[in-house]
Amino acid sequence: MWTSRLDRCLGCFLLIVGLVAGVGPAFGAPQTVRVGCKRCKNLGVLPCKQHSEELLALEKGVQFCSVAARCEDCGGSFWSDCDRCDGGTQSEEVAARRKQVAEWLANEPVQEYLGRPVPLIESKHFLLILDTGPLKEGRKKIDNHTCLHRVVRDVEQVADMLDGHLGLGGKGPVKNLNDGPTLEGSVPESEYFAKMRMWMWDDPKDHGRVMRDFLHSSSDGDFKLLGRNPIFSFWTEPDFSTLPEVRRLFTHNASHMLISNLFRELWFGDTTGGWFDAGAGHWYEYAIHGMSTNYCIEEGTVRRDYHNGQWRAPIRKRLEKEDGLFLPELIEKDTGHMELPEQALCWSFYDWIVAAHPEALRPMLLALKQETPSRTILEENLGGRLPEIEARWRAWVSETYPLKGDTPRESKAKK
Repeated sequence: MWTSRLDRCLGCFLLIVGLVAGVGPAFGAPQTVRVGCKRCKNLGVLPCKQHSEELLALEKGVQFCSVAARCEDCGGSFWSDCDRCDGGTQSEEVAARRKQVAEWLANEPVQEYLGRPVPLIESKHFLLILDTGPLKEGRKKIDNHTCLHRVVRDVEQVADMLDGHLGLGGKGPVKNLNDGPTLEGSVPESEYFAKMRMWMWDDPKDHGRVMRDFLHSSSDGDFKLLGRNPIFSFWTEPDFSTLPEVRRLFTHNASHMLISNLFRELWFGDTTGGWFDAGAGHWYEYAIHGMSTNYCIEEGTVRRDYHNGQWRAPIRKRLEKEDGLFLPELIEKDTGHMELPEQALCWSFYDWIVAAHPEALRPMLLALKQETPSRTILEENLGGRLPEIEARWRAWVSETYPLKGDTPRESKAKK
């Protein structure tokens, strides 16, 4: 009798546990409870041994990774089944994640088009392909998978910094300027309208195929589309043969792409805001990598270096030497028609705004998306006429930029 009662009590207890955990079947269905074993601590799964600690840490920052998804042991879940039991408390959750990853991988359009595996990561704001072999970092060669994750970490850092500068990430109503008025929730969970697609190819033929048949473009050079559904596709030319060079290139262009897709799907670099577009592109690259070596210049024979990408000292010397105003002419130029020294000045002007007037960045960007003239935007948001604004910027540069080296000095008064 006691045995019968004990069996009934245990049965009821296990049924309740299963229902609370959300894994129990519908009423009337056979009940199966997986309890695991000591080896797996009752989880039914163990950490997959095919992934290094560095990559596991990097994988936490992305939503999907095609390299991890092809792991035969874990299927991109980073958990392998325990071989000493028939499952435990986490088995169903891990199985569901494997299914989700497999469906994502099967439906990825670019690798389906090419008919072969492609190193691809999807993160919060980006869809990145880095279809190369190992890349050099100093004397070391870094495998493609690690390179891909480091690039994703960089571009997501740009998005995080923009979140802070522009008050993004769900802070307040979304300003959807495509439709005119301010609309709550007009862009789901984000002020962006799309994920940024950034593709790098080792073989120019693959780049050409994607350009011709996937992007419907006859161009065989670098391709960048800003505003609506931003995309950047290029192949590994000699200038981008090392990991640091590739990371800086992605970081710089991610800045342009994100800003072009914010609030309204409009790139204003060729209309009213070249100074903001160029300044931001250089600023986030500089902030993350300690230099800026990429330039927003249209095709042509141009000098592709300006003071080795570190500009504080040369800009201070130039501003203290030349008395003529720069801003009146600078704010009228398109991004692609600026000379390298002009782009460096845009970086410095953006640097001053970030330091002295961070609250002005969001309203200025919104006004640029509405194609308001730059002079009006600057005078309304920074206070004073344009010559007064330039004088304050110059004074800040003299106070904070060194005459030698590139380490900034602390400003006594921000404004």
